[in-house]
Amino acid sequence: MFVAGFQLRAGFSISFFVLLVGLLLRHCIALKISGYVKQIKDYFANAQLEKELVKYNGSVKLATRKFTEEELKEATSNYDDGRIIATGEHGKVYKGILPDERVVAVKKFKSEESTRNKFVIDVSFLSRINHRHVVRLLGYCIDSRQQTLVYDFINNDTLYKHIHEKNEGSSTLSFELRMKIAAEIAAALAYMHSSSTSKSPIIHLNVNSKRILLDENYMARLAYFREAKFVLQGKTHVEGTVRGLSGYLDPESIQSNTLSEKNDVYSFGVVLVELLTSQKAFCEERPEADKHLASFFLRSVEESRLDQILDGEIIKGENLGTAKKVAGLAKRCLGSRNERPSMKEVATKLEVLRFMEWHYSAATGMAKLNFSQSPKKTDNLLGSPSQAQVLEVRRGFDEFFGSCGIITAAELYDSSAGAYHSGMLNQIQISVEADN
Repeated sequence: MFVAGFQLRAGFSISFFVLLVGLLLRHCIALKISGYVKQIKDYFANAQLEKELVKYNGSVKLATRKFTEEELKEATSNYDDGRIIATGEHGKVYKGILPDERVVAVKKFKSEESTRNKFVIDVSFLSRINHRHVVRLLGYCIDSRQQTLVYDFINNDTLYKHIHEKNEGSSTLSFELRMKIAAEIAAALAYMHSSSTSKSPIIHLNVNSKRILLDENYMARLAYFREAKFVLQGKTHVEGTVRGLSGYLDPESIQSNTLSEKNDVYSFGVVLVELLTSQKAFCEERPEADKHLASFFLRSVEESRLDQILDGEIIKGENLGTAKKVAGLAKRCLGSRNERPSMKEVATKLEVLRFMEWHYSAATGMAKLNFSQSPKKTDNLLGSPSQAQVLEVRRGFDEFFGSCGIITAAELYDSSAGAYHSGMLNQIQISVEADN
């Protein structure tokens, strides 16, 4: 009886053990199969995304490097929260360090289907742009259906923070430095609007001071291409809804739902006014009619009150004349769409205004320009300009500048040697205006 009971219990134990092992094996097999299924799904999802990138970009070469998920985990310490440098609607940006000790920004998109199109757009536009004043895309990763982008790391905050949030309201940016930043971003936009980027010009459609990044030398770079669009050859605009930050949006586009390079010109004009006044593009604290900085600025110009809204801490007697010329350019950028200048014209004039002062004689049709050479280091911008040189300039006509005076020929005059140099390394075309 005892033996029979023991055998029964032993048989039950063995059966239970076998059943348990069977269940565990079944679970392991199911997990393994599930893992294989996930890998297969990931493979086809990644392959599909690669096809979308190729289809969207055609013959355009994508970002130079395709990173693996493991590489980026190692670079960001497994996406440690301490490495987060920005958080946005579609993901987080981490500070990463590659094996060659290069510091990069790693943007990890949220694992959502809705972010796929955003990822494709970012890769597509930034792969087409190669300009020193546009944030550079170094590579991307789409392992395990996780989309990640790798950019240059820009470590000195946004233009917005330098104008509005540094040192409790006292900006660290001098007037000269502000004009340098304006000229750099204008050059980037002019490049994008040309056919240099691809067969189709690119319009940014979200230009504002929060999308302009500064490095340790205060070199500016345009970022965030989420709203960007191509303008097909032969077309002047695209259909679409205006999106972006209040204060920067072209009011004409809001009414017409048409988007063009003139949207970028308008938004850039608002950034110019920010740089001149140190006031925000949209401010609830201002009176109702002045909440939008563009309207406040234009009304101040019309009522001859420009001096009252310029930032007196950075704009003083020695640069007031230049500031007023920049204000005139900003006014044109904020005018009606058909009358706005191109970004090429804006970039050229800003570059000239940074380094030149001229005195025009209507009697002789000649102008002498004091030309300060472009500083090689940012520190030079904070101090006195480099040694001035003089250009002899003759009036002429040019289709780009219209009937106003331009440089059609120029000789460099060396005041120390008392002689002209017959050749110039860089010919510069500018608008020559008569002194009032």
